[in-house]
Amino acid sequence: MTRTERIKKYILGYAPEICTERGKIYTEECLKAPGQPVVIRRARAFKRMMNEMTIYLGDDDLLMGNTAGKPLAVELFPEYSIDWVRDELDTFEKRPRQRFVVTPEHKEEILKMCDAWDGATHFDRVDYSLKQTIGDYLMGPGPDGKGHQHPSVNQTMSIEHNQNGDGHIIPDYVGLLDTGFNAVIEKTKTQIGLLDESDEEYLEKLAFLNSVVMVLEGAIDYSERLSQMAVERAKKETDTGRKEELMEMARICHKIPAEKPDTFYEALQMVLLIHLLIQIESNGHSISMGRMDSYLYPFYEADVREGRIDADKAQQLLECFLLKCFEANKLRDWGTTEILGGDQLFQTITLAGQTPDGKSAVNELSYLFLKALGHTNMNVPTVIVSAGKTTPLEFMEASMEALVAHGGGMPAFFNDDVAVDMMLRAGVDLRDARNWAGMGCSEVRVPGKHGTGVTPVYVNMMKILELALYDGENPNTGKTLCKTKASFKDAKNLDDVIALFEQQLDYYLEFIPKIERAIAESYFTLTPTPFLSATVNYRIEMGKDISWGRGPNYNDTIIHSHGYPNVANALEAIDQVVFQKKLYTAEQVLKAMKENFEGEENQKIRKALAESPTFGNDNDEVDLLCERLFEIMPAKMKKMKPLRGGQFGCTAQTVVMNVIDGEVIGATPDGRYAGESLADNMSPVPGTDESGITAVFNSLSKIDHALMDNGSILNVKFHPSGLASAEKRRKIAQTIKVYFKRGGFQVQFNVISREMLEDAQEKPDDYRTLVVKVAGFSAFYVELEEKWQNHLIARTEYSEAN
Repeated sequence: MTRTERIKKYILGYAPEICTERGKIYTEECLKAPGQPVVIRRARAFKRMMNEMTIYLGDDDLLMGNTAGKPLAVELFPEYSIDWVRDELDTFEKRPRQRFVVTPEHKEEILKMCDAWDGATHFDRVDYSLKQTIGDYLMGPGPDGKGHQHPSVNQTMSIEHNQNGDGHIIPDYVGLLDTGFNAVIEKTKTQIGLLDESDEEYLEKLAFLNSVVMVLEGAIDYSERLSQMAVERAKKETDTGRKEELMEMARICHKIPAEKPDTFYEALQMVLLIHLLIQIESNGHSISMGRMDSYLYPFYEADVREGRIDADKAQQLLECFLLKCFEANKLRDWGTTEILGGDQLFQTITLAGQTPDGKSAVNELSYLFLKALGHTNMNVPTVIVSAGKTTPLEFMEASMEALVAHGGGMPAFFNDDVAVDMMLRAGVDLRDARNWAGMGCSEVRVPGKHGTGVTPVYVNMMKILELALYDGENPNTGKTLCKTKASFKDAKNLDDVIALFEQQLDYYLEFIPKIERAIAESYFTLTPTPFLSATVNYRIEMGKDISWGRGPNYNDTIIHSHGYPNVANALEAIDQVVFQKKLYTAEQVLKAMKENFEGEENQKIRKALAESPTFGNDNDEVDLLCERLFEIMPAKMKKMKPLRGGQFGCTAQTVVMNVIDGEVIGATPDGRYAGESLADNMSPVPGTDESGITAVFNSLSKIDHALMDNGSILNVKFHPSGLASAEKRRKIAQTIKVYFKRGGFQVQFNVISREMLEDAQEKPDDYRTLVVKVAGFSAFYVELEEKWQNHLIARTEYSEAN
């Protein structure tokens, strides 16, 4: 058994537990001395956590650091939301999946924690603010007004604000590796000396800068504790080789992050520490690592030149790094756990791309990362490949090899050239744009220079269309918030219908700035993150926490809008059946929808609707209609401004909200029955893409993906036979290159058969480590809800590139 296999067995041997160390420390430090600035109290809590939290070291580990007391354990973040923890405390161990052990002693501590934070959390503040501004419009997401934790506005948009810290950001690893933390501490102290006491924000800036010094000193203390633990372990170690490993780990952790690293090993350990400590400070989503092969390559190159490392040792360290990231876990309420398929942190690593001067950034380390990915084959972290006109075909082929070896949808492929275009249109400098990296599922960010992105809402575009067809009324609730200026029954052509759709969209989009303001204001006021701020450019000079936004940082608040393939198919069906062929009237179609296509006559109407052209078959009429729809949302959101500055940047990714979205929508003109899932992301509706993968690529290529600078996703499912030979993998790599040349933005693959997925449903114990690509993330298949498993099974399965 290899070291990597032993580490995997060691990690998976732990039953996930709930730890209370962080929750206890933050409760004690943040709620006492309320007269002190919040940022100081949070910095004090962080530093105390660094000096008191449980640390551990596996027998085969080569890298050190942890976010909780055991592998796969979770800490609590009561300052963000606590009500759901109290409500679900007795059920964490009884969940059908994603179970967490809670000891009786910890239950007692957690209940005290809940009482202490009652009414004082981020959720409480946002809830208050939303009720003050849009309270009359809030409801639960389900057909009965109830459902998971996230409220909605008449079921058109789900509001994401409940449990999570601020996130969606990539630190400046290049700068941090170049200086170490001592230099940042000295810089911060110098900045304190430069503050102007006549500045009306003097005390606020002073508190922030003092908090930065405090958390960085705490991080150094933490690493020194790791060093001492390795020394103590080495004293007891009888194996000479392991003793040497432990002493090297001790040396490295004594040096970094206080001082800058000089070797690949040191740099990798420092990246891991920074990443894990950000997760400890807050539980924000999508804290990503940027272009690791690029910024670590100078260390690797120098080590190889000096004979300090070889490719095998570097790959082993990378495998240890990936598994260390996997150890970090997250607790969510059950409703959100269902939606996200579990414990996703959405950590993303980007490979390849181009250099600031426009040359290929592929290097030897890029290939080693791919091999490490294939050997670990876990669902976390997410690894993506940035591929464009500068990317060698050989690297694309190696990426396909890694995809097959990993077996769970990684790496995904992103179009480097389109991503750069996205950034340029958003006002990003060219050199920064070329340095983009993936963040979360499909978002594009400049490491160290972008601020956090709050992601306040998920807009259900198909629900918007449903309201338009029902003259503004929500058929689930009977509520009409925006009466249409005309009726669908009186529409003369497709343009009239799209005008009704846009009228509804305009009405509901006005809620977004109000929602974003409530969430962003709460983050800055209640939960500043001085450690994260210290890892990002400009904040020390500004004397402002990153959660405040603004400043020289690029700011891009993420807005999800999805359901485009369904909306395009539905509008195309209306155009064909009602306006072009005049087979049925709008009134007849609407009646059939209200009756969920039940009855012989309604089935005839459904058949006529379903026979219309569908997105994903290289049909210009419906593809260009989808392109037209794709343009609407970004244009409207550019007219609005977030509280934290910058822009609202759109994304067409669904995560897995396509299943939830479908549950609140009745039957629709594309022939879909009430409650059925929508298409995932920008993928064709399952079963409607009948012309092969090349036709799917051609349809997606007609869309101007750079309009949505937070990306979009295309999921493709291949039978393993389709990639079974080097020739077949080369053909797919070439096809992706062509797809990207034509303007496609992203594609990711599940390489798995329908039969295996169905067998895994029947015999889950035999498939505990089966990883699948769900949306912009991968998950263990048997940990997904059955409805998401069924959606994966229903996706069109290809056996070759055609």
